[in-house]
Amino acid sequence: MTLSWRKIKRISTQFQGRIDTVLSLLIIGIIALSLRLYYFPYDVPLTLDALNDYFLYANDVSILGHLPTNFSFANNGWPMFLSFFFSIFHFNNYLDYMILQRIVSVVLSVLTIIPVYLLCNKFVSKPYSLAGAAIFAFEPRIIQNSVLGITEPLYFFLLTFTLVLFFSSHTKIRYLSFGIAALTSLVRAEGLFLFVALSVLYFILEKKNAKIIGRYSIAIIIFLLVILPMAYLRIQAMGYDGLTGNFNAGVHNTTLFSSQKGNGIIGIILFVINGIENYFKYLGWVMIPIFVFFVPIGIFLMKKQNRNLLMILILIIILSLPPLYVYAMGIQETRYLYVLYPLFCVISIFTIKSFVEKFKKHNMVLTLVIGGILLSSIAFLDVKQTDYEHQREAYSLAQKITRITGATNDYYPEDSYLTPVQIPEKWPVLSSSVKFHVTTISTAGFNSLNKYIESSESKGLTHLIVDGGKNRPNFLNDVFYHDEKYPFLVKVFDSEDSGYKYHLKVYSIDYNKFDQYDK
Repeated sequence: MTLSWRKIKRISTQFQGRIDTVLSLLIIGIIALSLRLYYFPYDVPLTLDALNDYFLYANDVSILGHLPTNFSFANNGWPMFLSFFFSIFHFNNYLDYMILQRIVSVVLSVLTIIPVYLLCNKFVSKPYSLAGAAIFAFEPRIIQNSVLGITEPLYFFLLTFTLVLFFSSHTKIRYLSFGIAALTSLVRAEGLFLFVALSVLYFILEKKNAKIIGRYSIAIIIFLLVILPMAYLRIQAMGYDGLTGNFNAGVHNTTLFSSQKGNGIIGIILFVINGIENYFKYLGWVMIPIFVFFVPIGIFLMKKQNRNLLMILILIIILSLPPLYVYAMGIQETRYLYVLYPLFCVISIFTIKSFVEKFKKHNMVLTLVIGGILLSSIAFLDVKQTDYEHQREAYSLAQKITRITGATNDYYPEDSYLTPVQIPEKWPVLSSSVKFHVTTISTAGFNSLNKYIESSESKGLTHLIVDGGKNRPNFLNDVFYHDEKYPFLVKVFDSEDSGYKYHLKVYSIDYNKFDQYDK
């Protein structure tokens, strides 16, 4: 009877522990969702890739029921996934569909705390794993990224889920991780580097297994069975598979950009050095405010677990190769490094564990640490909060501009709102039927207003839009502040007259006067 009672008590304790874990994750998830909804831009439309690639692609798939042929981008995993929701929910305007796209992205971002927790639990006990999940849930850049409606939330969810399955002690579950890795590659082609990382780790974990080659062959077959059908459909729709072509383009771009820095091997070396410099510059930035203390100390503490540290570092190194390439190309965006955040969460919990265990009341101290993480995130978000009011005004002004002009100069990023305002009110319709009548003509490479107008006249330039922005060409800012110097420009709109905080002016070009103007 005593033994049976002990079993019952142990089962009861385990059950209560699971309930506590679920409730803790639920509380973290609710707070994480609340933060994302607080910063959610409900009345701001999608722009750039979120609109031109993912939104329009998902819309067309939901209407056609197959892959559209009028798109040329490769990473169609996210819009394919999104099209399922577009098919279920029906609205009569495009903005509601855009809100749906953002909501799906937000929900995926919150749900990722579950695989992050499970991943951390492979290395430490449950309470500290909850801290790892909280770090990801409250990481300010992840919160900001989640409301953009782009690929990262789905990519991070699949990538983290892949790692959870891979670190399972069951061989069959480990095989399944290669299938999820294939899905990750369909969302972003960089997911192929996850397959490479898994392959390296597989041989490390199974090096003493005499059947390692045969078992690894099964893993490859599973990966190919998942990825090849979509690759085939992409070839049918676009003419290429969206995977190997990216690497061929990468090699070509590397050769091209390295040749601009020097001849032969010297150019390649300088290209790589430039990538490494930018990589560590942005790496330092993305570790603020949470990881900058936790990760360095955590790596030092993990030295006692050489095997675990080795596996984590291998993953970080291999998954860092795509960002390294991007930064060598001169692209300046931090989001390419967010893929490392789940691994940073794993490393960070070792720092947290070491700190908490210095006190007697572990649970209370751990709760305070998680609270501190949340407060630091909120403080960062308040300082770096996106100016949605400015975006709303840029969107509103874009509606007015499209009624005035047919072609104008670029004024990024505000000019990105010229595209969504041209989408018809009656929605959904196929993207191929949408007529975008307003175009922008790049000012890159010009240092003279006269030369820019002369070169752009044949392209249909009719108006100039100026706002005095710091990143604008000097000749456009000169128009903004000294338009009296240019008699061939006629001001047709001034946002200040309409009460906007965003001061923008629109000028029509009188080409008859321009031809007579003393250049």
